[in-house]
Formats: sequence, C-alpha cells, structure tokens
Amino acid sequence: MALILLGINLVMYSMSSGYRQHNFFLSLENSSTVVASAVLQQEKAEDYYAVKNSMLQHLADEEEYILRINKESEQIHFPASLPLDESFYWETIRNGRARHYENGVHYVGLFRENVTGEEDILVVSSARDMEGDAYRKRLKTTLAIAFLAAVFVMTLTTVFFSKRLFGPMVKIMKKVNSINAFNLNDRLEKEHSLDEISELQDTLNDMLQRIETAFKAQQAYVSNISHSLRTPLTVIAGEAEIALSRLEQGHPATYSLQMIMQETEKLKHIINTLLELAKAEGNGQDQGWSVRRMDEILESVQEVVSKMDERYKLKMDYSEFPENEAMLCVNCNEQLLILAICNIILNGFKYSDNQAVYLKLTSTGQKISLQITDSGIGIPASDQSKIFNPYFRGSNTANYEGFGIGLPLAMKIIETHKGTIQVSSKVGKGTIMEVVLPAAYAAQHASMQV
Repeated sequence: MALILLGINLVMYSMSSGYRQHNFFLSLENSSTVVASAVLQQEKAEDYYAVKNSMLQHLADEEEYILRINKESEQIHFPASLPLDESFYWETIRNGRARHYENGVHYVGLFRENVTGEEDILVVSSARDMEGDAYRKRLKTTLAIAFLAAVFVMTLTTVFFSKRLFGPMVKIMKKVNSINAFNLNDRLEKEHSLDEISELQDTLNDMLQRIETAFKAQQAYVSNISHSLRTPLTVIAGEAEIALSRLEQGHPATYSLQMIMQETEKLKHIINTLLELAKAEGNGQDQGWSVRRMDEILESVQEVVSKMDERYKLKMDYSEFPENEAMLCVNCNEQLLILAICNIILNGFKYSDNQAVYLKLTSTGQKISLQITDSGIGIPASDQSKIFNPYFRGSNTANYEGFGIGLPLAMKIIETHKGTIQVSSKVGKGTIMEVVLPAAYAAQHASMQV
C-alpha cells in the first residue's frame, strides 16, 4: 500500500507540475503574441502594450528579444547571448512557436510573417515562474507529509487489525503446539473473535476430544495388558528364585536361572514403565505421597538396578552430604521417583555399553540435586531439546534398542514432583543429567514463615 500510495503521489506531483508549467508557457506565449503584434502594427503598439499591462499576468524577470529575419535567406544569424540552440529557432520558424526550459527559466519562441513584405518577426520571451517554483515546493512538502502520515496511519491500522485478526491464530498455534501425549485434556480457550476463528477453535477442540478418547482407550488397553503381564512375570521370577535356592553351588543350571531372573526384572521394569506411561495423564497426586530421604530412595534404586543385570556398576558419591540430614528429604511418590531415576540410569548403562554410571547427591537446603553421569555415546546438540518428547529417539541411537518412552516418563514424573531435569552432553564423551527437586525441609520452613 505504501508503494501504491507513493506511485499515486508521484503521478499527482508530475501532473500538477506539468499542468502548472503548461499554463506558464501559455501566459508567456500570450505575452509574446502581444509583443509581436505591437511590432508588426506600430500604429497600434501603445494599445497592445496597454492590454498587456492591464490584462496579462506580470511575469518575474520577463524579457523579450525581437529578431527580424528573412526565412528565405540561406544564412540567418541568431543571437549568441541567449542559451538556446539553433534548433530552437528553426523549430520556431517551422511551427510558428517553440518552448524550452533550462535552469529555472522558461523560453518561448513566436514567429510572425510580415504581410507588408518586410522582414519577418521572431520574438523570444523568457521569464521565471517564481510562483510556480514555490507552488511545486509546497506541493512536494504537502505530498511528502501526507505520504508519511498515511504510512504511519496504515502501519497503526495494520498492527491493530493484524493483532485482531491474527493474534487469535498465533495463540491457537502456540496452544496446539504445546499439546502432547501428556496433556491431551487441554483445550483451546474460546475468545471473542471472528466467526471463522471461533469455528476453527471448535473444530480443533472436537479433534482434540476425539484424539483424547482414542488415546485413553489405548492407555486402558496398555494398562490392562501390563497388569495381565505382571502377574505371570512375578510367578516366573519367584519360581526361578526358588529353584535357584534349591540348587547346589556350581550347578550347571545356576547361570540359566540367574539370567531368567535378570531378564524377568528387565521385562518387569519395561512393563512398569508402560503402565506408568498409561497413567501419566493424571498428576499422580491420588497415589501415596510421603516425605522420604533421597539417599534412601537411591539405595532402593541401586537394589532395583542390581537385580536387572549384575554387570551394571552404579557408583555413588555422597561426599557433599549436608550436615543436617533433613535437607535430603523430599515430598514424593516413592515408586514413581524410583522409576524415573531408574529410567535415566538405565539409559546411561545402555548407551555406554554397560560402563559405570556415577551418581552424585548434593543439597543446598532449598534444592536437592542428583547428577547422573555416564561415558556413553552422548546426545547431539540438535537432539537435546527433543529427547523428552514421547517416542523420540536420538539420531545416533540406531544400533540400540529402545522405544523413546523412558526419558519422557522420567520428565513427567519429575515435573509432577515440581522438579526439573537439565542435560549436558557431548557426542562421544558422555552425558550428565541433573535432576533437581525441591527439598521438603525448605517447603516446610517456607510454610512456617508464611
């Protein structure tokens, strides 16, 4: 619109300036006509000049040059004092008149034949259009101000209507992009906007409702299957443990029974993860929560991990334990928190080919930090922001089995505990995942102050 308006302004200026210049040339030609008539009719010269002075516009710096020429002559001498080419004079002679503009001065040539047989008359008039120059300057300023004002108004109008028209669309896109498998119950908020946008919001909400219904059906199916699988796995693990306890030391079947128990524990962990993932739609507050010490939870984690594979080496660092052990207490769902930490640790073992994983527990009184460090393949920088998305797997994990549900579930559980997971990783060097949880001691102290 600004370009169109600029084009219109240029056309307006050009037409107005050209019209003004044309009228000035007409005035100068009228003056030249009076002068030529006065020269040709000497007896009426005073009358012509009287008409010129009374009726015609007085032009600034007006001058007249009268040339007596014989157009039949082969040699005509034109005055060199005027900045005009000979082509101007010959055009005047051929056409009866000519116009020229140079350096702010208008020139008009007028040719009249002398019917008495004497030399013909060629009148050259020149003048400056001072009013016209002032008019063009004012016009230019007016158009420039009008253009800038119009652009400013259009900008404000565009911003206003773009916010009014596209603001709801931006909110819709942000909201839709924020909805994932863990918050399918979120809906778009209805706002007073265009009917089309309201219909779009209704359509998207209906679609989300259908997706949520289908997803819940899938969750119920996974939950039922997980419950059905856990019972026989518990029986298998129990029978293998009983059989192992009855064998003599060094019996050939001992190794096989140990492998059965280890693989059963891994499978139970996978099933538990699937079951908790199916339950992750809720916030977990309806299950048993209590205040527990973080070091005790890590002991339970170590026990669970050791049952899965004897090769797993989990090394604990308690060197920065606080003097006040109450600073290690967290308000948590113990089983969920153990599951989340186990998922992160098992990822460290898997992607480091069963090399040692290091745990370091620290507390500042306000926060409890658990650093989980491995020396595995690392996470590419482009993948680090996506590893907590459900079913996402890193670009360098093609040679490792997995489903992309362990870390998303861990993040969901930690967020349920009002904590965060921070990732620091270099490809080929390993990964550090820091789980930060609010200390129950700090929360209790803050509530007492309130």
